[in-house]
Amino acid sequence: MELDEFKAFYQAHFELVPDKSGPDLEEMLQTRSHTAIERILRNLLLEVGTALVFMLVLAFVMITWSSTVFRWVGGSLVILGIIQMVTFIRQYLQLRNQLNWSLGSVKQYLVGMEAIISRFVLLYYRYCMRSIPVGMVIGGILGAYVGVTGDTSDPAFSALPEHPGVGFLITSLVLSVLSVIGTYFMLRWYIQRLYGQYLDELKACITQLE
Repeated sequence: MELDEFKAFYQAHFELVPDKSGPDLEEMLQTRSHTAIERILRNLLLEVGTALVFMLVLAFVMITWSSTVFRWVGGSLVILGIIQMVTFIRQYLQLRNQLNWSLGSVKQYLVGMEAIISRFVLLYYRYCMRSIPVGMVIGGILGAYVGVTGDTSDPAFSALPEHPGVGFLITSLVLSVLSVIGTYFMLRWYIQRLYGQYLDELKACITQLE
């Protein structure tokens, strides 16, 4: 539901009775599949499903590919995926339970929803931003190991030249920096696209009710 539609619906149904009960709010929100809250819930489930598929693919590759390095890295990603799935499912259930909230005014109800979603978006943003330097450190360690030992026997390093020159090292460094910068902006866009824009819409609804 767009902001204007929500405002019109509120004025038609709640203006004369500002303390409408939770069940009425739940019915109103659940029958509008395009509300900001419903879209956030949908995206939460979408990310849980994507994480599950990602973990299954990783598990298959780790079983079939004889790369020790990839198995260590893939195992770490699977653990992170499990943590993400548990976190997102808990967030989804918390929001669903909030739909059954039955006390207070419409504004109080929306403020409560906004607080839950804001906290989740902030934590998710911090999680993603901290993942970037962690990935850099892991990549740097692997690169330093290959550079110092010259050991490219692991299949994960099979594409690397046996004796990388200065040009290869500079190119790799430039590509790494560009990848980090690109990942940073992509994650910001991604979070805003899936959650931030709907959170902003919810905040605008609260402002309109003041």
